[in-house]
Amino acid sequence: MIKKLISVQKFGWFKAMVGILIWIATMAYLIHHYGFEWKPAILDVGLHTFLLLLGFGLLENIFRFYLPQKSQFWLVFILPLILAISSVFIGEFTLQYFLSKEPAYLEFIELISPLKAVILGILFFSWSVLLVFSAQIEDQLKTKERQEKIQDMAKEAELYHLRQQLQPHFLFNSLNSINALIKSQPDKAREMILNLAEFLRGTIKKDEQKWISILEEKDYLQLFLEIEKVRFGHRLKVEIEFDDQAGDMKIPQLLVQPLLENAIKHGLYGMTGDVYIDIKFIKEGQYLKTVISNPFDPDSTPTKGTGFGLEVVKRRLFLIFGRNDLIQTNQSHDIFTVNLKIPQLYDESTDHR
Repeated sequence: MIKKLISVQKFGWFKAMVGILIWIATMAYLIHHYGFEWKPAILDVGLHTFLLLLGFGLLENIFRFYLPQKSQFWLVFILPLILAISSVFIGEFTLQYFLSKEPAYLEFIELISPLKAVILGILFFSWSVLLVFSAQIEDQLKTKERQEKIQDMAKEAELYHLRQQLQPHFLFNSLNSINALIKSQPDKAREMILNLAEFLRGTIKKDEQKWISILEEKDYLQLFLEIEKVRFGHRLKVEIEFDDQAGDMKIPQLLVQPLLENAIKHGLYGMTGDVYIDIKFIKEGQYLKTVISNPFDPDSTPTKGTGFGLEVVKRRLFLIFGRNDLIQTNQSHDIFTVNLKIPQLYDESTDHR
């Protein structure tokens, strides 16, 4: 802990040495003020300062490798007491050896020995308590950090699982459509297979790039629509509009495609004529707002599986941003609208998921 406290400041060791020298000079001056020579005063203060720092280092090493539990908290009292008594004993023995020709000062040392023991005991005890609480706080911080890492790993695993769900869900629907077209319209089935292969190839290549520009997202949507148009022909009409200021904004990959897939399902089920789906990308402050509108028959029974993409997108948004207010749906007469907001306040160097 001493090393840590010193290392946080520039020239920490130099400042610490200056502080120790000022402490020794000040205490020696205080003793000299009461009529004793400088030499024994400096020797006395210097020796006990060294023993104090040595005791601090010893306590730090003890509590670094062994943190007492509540039932063993008595160690926080006993160890400082032992160190205080030992320091006073070693100090007296050493000073008697070096100051044998200073009987008056030796008598003074013997007189103030109990006071030295009390002061050293308080200092050692305070340092022990500080070390124990510091170690407990550091342990709690490490535990919290481990928990956050575990949560991040769980979030990453769930996001990966959701991304893996999107493509198989779309792939199975496309294969069912291809299967329906093989006998009746083999040319369209072949065209759909080629478009599907191109779409999957593009998404696989971009798998590691988890945030993309809306222009790239538009390309994926166009490929997806080419596949769907093979199935539904001229009935499917989709218009994609861009705000002039939204061109440079980014979005998590394949976030809009499942919403568009839902819009097609809602729009085509129970409808006999052309189905117009409108997609708008708008810059709204620090958000990229995406609005998807499609017609629907409010009296029809929902198709099997409808809503899968919407729930996946909601979950992805929560895992990425920790918010549940970024996607909203609205039904007005025979128009179903999805409003999606993507925050753009992020570090470009961050690997978003």
